[in-house]
Amino acid sequence: MIDIHAHILPCIDDGSTSQDQSFGLLSECAKQGISDLILTPHRRNDYKVSALDTQTQFEKFDIQAKEKDIPINLYLGQEVFIDKDYKDLFKSGEFLTLANSKYVLIEFSVSEQDDVSEAVYEIARMGYIPIIAHCERYSYLTISDIFEIKDLGGLIQVNADSIVGKYKRLFKKRIKELLKNDLVDFVASDVHFGRNNCMQKAREYVSKKYGEEIMNKVFIENAKKILKG
Repeated sequence: MIDIHAHILPCIDDGSTSQDQSFGLLSECAKQGISDLILTPHRRNDYKVSALDTQTQFEKFDIQAKEKDIPINLYLGQEVFIDKDYKDLFKSGEFLTLANSKYVLIEFSVSEQDDVSEAVYEIARMGYIPIIAHCERYSYLTISDIFEIKDLGGLIQVNADSIVGKYKRLFKKRIKELLKNDLVDFVASDVHFGRNNCMQKAREYVSKKYGEEIMNKVFIENAKKILKG
């Protein structure tokens, strides 16, 4: 599998507070069957490590992971929070796309309604391919809204633990609706320290309920397009 959303890079956001935590998370990814992983630390007001410093930390971590023989190919990106100044950020280019591609992982407020369609339109107009992170969390988005987002050039990512997690029944219900309407482009772990990695369990669930073709698309094939640029 290819995981495009994970908070594993140490001491840079809320994902991991130590090297040991990070290598533990990475080893678990390998056990889950993940062969390629894009690390996506937050890029928002409370986490504003520069793109250059993030790249430097990633390069050190990647070398250490190779020395430990963890069998995963690592790539870098960021999960970019869309606030009122997002246009200035995208014009400046002071953020990281996924694996140095045109794809960018973006997130929105879960408590206040954002105009996601407008942001997707503007970001696409600037030449990027926006991927909506953990789309199931935005209760204010209807299925019609998501169809519009897709028409405007946006792609949809959902979290593996929302598919199979016991305590997020509302999220699971929303994802079922998205999968039924063929609106999901990526399933990712969004893993942090202290959060279970459910990628293998989610893959088995999707394969059983929606078939091998859908499973391959959302866990492997669409993500390959990112890695190939």
